[in-house]
Amino acid sequence: MPLIREAREGDYPQVEEIGKLTWEGHDYLPDVFHRWLKDGNFYVLEEEGRVVGTAKLTLLPCGVGWMEGLRIHPSFRGRGLSWKLHNFLLSLGRKMSSEGKLRSLMYATYVRNDASRHLGERTGFRIVGRFYHLLKEARVRGVELTEIEPDLPDLDLIPVGWRFIRRCDGTLEWLRANTTAYSVDCRGFLVSKDPHPSFTPMDYSRVEEVVAGMEEVASRMGTRVSLMIPGEMGDIASRLKKMGFSQWELDEPDILVLELILSRS
Repeated sequence: MPLIREAREGDYPQVEEIGKLTWEGHDYLPDVFHRWLKDGNFYVLEEEGRVVGTAKLTLLPCGVGWMEGLRIHPSFRGRGLSWKLHNFLLSLGRKMSSEGKLRSLMYATYVRNDASRHLGERTGFRIVGRFYHLLKEARVRGVELTEIEPDLPDLDLIPVGWRFIRRCDGTLEWLRANTTAYSVDCRGFLVSKDPHPSFTPMDYSRVEEVVAGMEEVASRMGTRVSLMIPGEMGDIASRLKKMGFSQWELDEPDILVLELILSRS
């Protein structure tokens, strides 16, 4: 029988193996393992005496429980184990909602990840956001950067990596703890404090003006510029593509954000 339990330090080698077999070895799971272990609500699924799956529930501002890191070892797929982990996080979220700790559950997925979409659709999640995921190889630009205080972009869902943060009283404090803000030519942008950082302009209407600064930071960190653009800003996405940004496969919003409301209070 599959067993879902809290992750432990000794699980790292098997979790690392799952990461190496996911997304052609580019999965972030091994990089965040120790941070997630410290944060809590990080779970593994055991089957036949070995760790073959993972799942994480991260508490975000506005009473959101963010579901992430749902992985199944390739050799154990097709057995309904993703469904078991998904339902486990739903049960955990409902329990925390009854305790007044959560208002909703959310997660993000690639638009062509049919399995992930169907898990949500079958359990009452609805799509609340669509984004373009744009990528650009970084080069040293030699621009002058100033570290500043973060500010809230004028969005209902603020992209920070593969998490999308709702606006409320605690959002700015969360951004201070989880991003670094920079200014270039008096225009600001956020950089997530992740192993594979993403970038968020504070003013999307002026995003082209901070691309050079984003490239500068990304080149220093040895990574690409990863940027999420709201689906209703297709004109901005088109302009950025003319500056060298690209998507994985599509020319339309390719990232979905889904939400299940647990409590209206």
